[in-house]
Amino acid sequence: MNVCLPVLAFLSLSGPEMFFIMFLCLLFFGPKKLPSLAKAMGQSVKEFKKAASEVEDNFNSAMKEEERKEQQQKQQAALPPVPPTPSPASGGPLDTTTKPGQPQQRL
Repeated sequence: MNVCLPVLAFLSLSGPEMFFIMFLCLLFFGPKKLPSLAKAMGQSVKEFKKAASEVEDNFNSAMKEEERKEQQQKQQAALPPVPPTPSPASGGPLDTTTKPGQPQQRL
């Protein structure tokens, strides 16, 4: 996406106005410093875009983490409650291999 077009449309700069601004830059900075100034501005824009991208990535990852936590909470709330297991003090688990009508034995 070209960032210059929306900026120029917002400022409503036309050809003669842009030419005048470039002429003023040439007068203020001179022909020798203008390339280094343009390079520095380009690097600044690159760093700004990189920082903005990192902030956006951090925000998106935080949002995904929150969504994942909410999804886990919903899944845990939807699960049926787990029945309590017998404690060793009550004699341990019952033998479930006995046939109906026979007394169950403790394991």
